[in-house]
Amino acid sequence: MSGVSFNRSLWRNRDFTLLWIGQTLSELGSQISLVAYPLLTLALTGSPAKAGIVGFARTLPISALALPAGALADHFDRRHVMIAADGIRAVALVALAVGLATGSVSFAVVAVVAFIDGAGFVTSYVAERGALTQLVPTTQLADAVARNESRTFAALVVGPTVGGLLFGIGRALPFVADAISYLASTTSALLIRSDLRPATTGEAERRVTEGVRWIWRHPFVRTCSILSAAGNPIFTGLSLLIVLLAHQNHSSSFLIGLMLAIAAAGGLVGALIAPRLQRRLSFRAALLAEETVLVVCLPLLLVAHAAVALGLIAACSEVLTPTVNAMVVSRRVAEAPPALQGRVQAASTLIAFSAAWLGPLAVGVLFQQTGSSTTILVLVGWAVALTAAAIGAPALRLTSATSPPSAAGNP
Repeated sequence: MSGVSFNRSLWRNRDFTLLWIGQTLSELGSQISLVAYPLLTLALTGSPAKAGIVGFARTLPISALALPAGALADHFDRRHVMIAADGIRAVALVALAVGLATGSVSFAVVAVVAFIDGAGFVTSYVAERGALTQLVPTTQLADAVARNESRTFAALVVGPTVGGLLFGIGRALPFVADAISYLASTTSALLIRSDLRPATTGEAERRVTEGVRWIWRHPFVRTCSILSAAGNPIFTGLSLLIVLLAHQNHSSSFLIGLMLAIAAAGGLVGALIAPRLQRRLSFRAALLAEETVLVVCLPLLLVAHAAVALGLIAACSEVLTPTVNAMVVSRRVAEAPPALQGRVQAASTLIAFSAAWLGPLAVGVLFQQTGSSTTILVLVGWAVALTAAAIGAPALRLTSATSPPSAAGNP
C-alpha cells in the first residue's frame, strides 16, 4: 500500500494510526472467521439454507442495532464503546471455540455467536466512524476514508485464505484467531490519548432518530443510502454464493479461502486507486461504472466452476466499490455536525444495510430449492434493476467529485 498518495501527516497521526492498526487486526480476524461460519454450518448440517441463516444472523444486527449503536456512540466515550464491543465479541468467539474443541456445539449456538459477532461489529464500526472527525482534520477525511477502505479489503485478501487453512487444521482455530484479533483491537483503543467523548448536545440532538432526520434532509446522502440498501444484498449474497458454488464443485476449505481472498483483492486494488479516481471521476460516473461492471460480471458465474475463476469474477465485481464508498462517506462525514456523527453514521448504516441480511438468506434458500443457475440469474436481474434506479436518480444527476456540498445537502 506504499504506492498510495495519502497525506504524509496522516501516517504520523498517532491516535488515528493506532485506531487504524487495531481495526485492521479486528477486520483480519473477522474475515478469518467469516469463511469459517458457512464451512462450519455445512459441516454440522450439510444444509445451504442453514448456512444462509447463519449469514442472516451475522448480518441482521447491522441494520437492527444501528440506531442504538449510534446513540451509544453519541452519548458515551467512543473509545469505551469500541473497547466494550470488541471485548464482548472476543468472549463469544472463545466460547464457540471451546464448544468446538469439546464437541458440544449445535447449529443454534453457531447462529447465536454469529449474531453477537454482528452486533459487536456494528457497534464498534459506528463508534469508529463517529470518532473520525475527532482524530483527522476535515482536509484529510477523504484520504482517511480511502485508507480505511484499503484496510478492509486488505483484511479480505488475507483473512479468508488463513481462515480456510485454519479450518482445515481444526474447526475451532479460525474462531480462536478472531478472538485474539479483538483483544488486539481492544488494546490499541486503550492506547489512544485523544478525547473521544461526544460533544454536549441539546435535547433535540440527543434523539436517537436525529441521524435519520439529518440524512432525509440531504438528498444526495439519502439517495446513496437507499441505493446501498438495494445493492448490499447482492454483495452479501455473492459472498455466500461463490462459497456454495465452490463447495458444490468439491473445493477444499483452503481453496475456498483462497477464492475469497482473490475476490477481496479486487476491492483492495480498488481501494488503492480510489484517491486518484475520486479526483478524476464524478460520483455519477463512478457509480454507473460500478453497476455496469457488476451486471457484466455476474452472468459469468454460470460458466465458472473452478474456485480461482469464481474468485476472479467476484474480484472484478468489486473493484470500483471502494471509490464509490469513499466519495459517499467522506462527503457525509464532512457535512454532518460533530455532535451527530455517531447517529448519522448509524442511520446511514441502518438504511444501507437494512436489507443486507436478505442476500445470504435468499441465496441459501434459492440455491437449495432451485439450484445454482436460477440463483445466479436472480442476482443478475437484481443488479440490472439497481443500475436502472441509479441512472434515474435525480439527486445524482448534477453531482460531481469536485463540487462542494451545499448547505441544504443538494449536490
